Amino acid sequence: MNFKRIELIFFVAFIALDIFLFASYTQKDDAVESTTNTSSKNTTTSVMKSIHNDQIYYGTLSNKKRQGFYIASPIKGNLKEQAGQLQGVIWSYNNHKLTVDFGTSIKVKDTDNPQKTLNTVVKDDTKVIDGDDYQYDKYLSTNKTIVYTQKALNSPVYTSNGQIRFTIKNGYVTEYTQGHLASIEILREKKPMISQQRALIWLYQYNKLINNSTVEWVRLGYTQLLTVNDSIVYIPTWVIKVKSDSSGSVQYRRINAFTGAFMEETD
Repeated sequence: MNFKRIELIFFVAFIALDIFLFASYTQKDDAVESTTNTSSKNTTTSVMKSIHNDQIYYGTLSNKKRQGFYIASPIKGNLKEQAGQLQGVIWSYNNHKLTVDFGTSIKVKDTDNPQKTLNTVVKDDTKVIDGDDYQYDKYLSTNKTIVYTQKALNSPVYTSNGQIRFTIKNGYVTEYTQGHLASIEILREKKPMISQQRALIWLYQYNKLINNSTVEWVRLGYTQLLTVNDSIVYIPTWVIKVKSDSSGSVQYRRINAFTGAFMEETD
């Protein structure tokens, strides 16, 4: 695949995209700054207080700003080509993901720490392909699904394209589905990102935070932005888990870490 050609296409596309997003972002910031100059209502402190007054609870949030990259990975990965190395399992390949049935289920010895059982499985190249690229993610895991996220530039991938999802039934691991980002390419120079606290503020100002809820975590990772020329572009994203205190339902919200724009939910 000619990545130089793809990078050129990305570069042109992102110039247009950045101009649009930057204009939107500037307009939003100008509105906030203008209001801040005439009233304390929209200062960071007062906005966070408003969030609290709406019975939206959150823990300590960082004001630290970092820098990040756009990255890309081919849609067609390496899983199907490498599946022949797996032993003692039954596998199938569909929609660029590998599904593996262990045949003999694996008992999870410590349900509070399932990684103690699964780390060994993930590191076994006869059971999992490129397992060293993944780490256990307690934030995404449940008692029915244990998630391992792939690392891209030391950040987790928050889409199934870069995850292993183990299915748990009655305390046993029965199968998993794996997606893998191969041949990751950095597309552009570093760009500044908004802080964790600012991401929550944007989400609140977009009216995407429900009242009487708890923000369980705010984490930075890569999610899908767009598809170009058989490659998927990923962007640093603040992913926010919000749980309703009344119904117990959970929402995962996404904020573009470069611009502060709200991004629709994905998997």
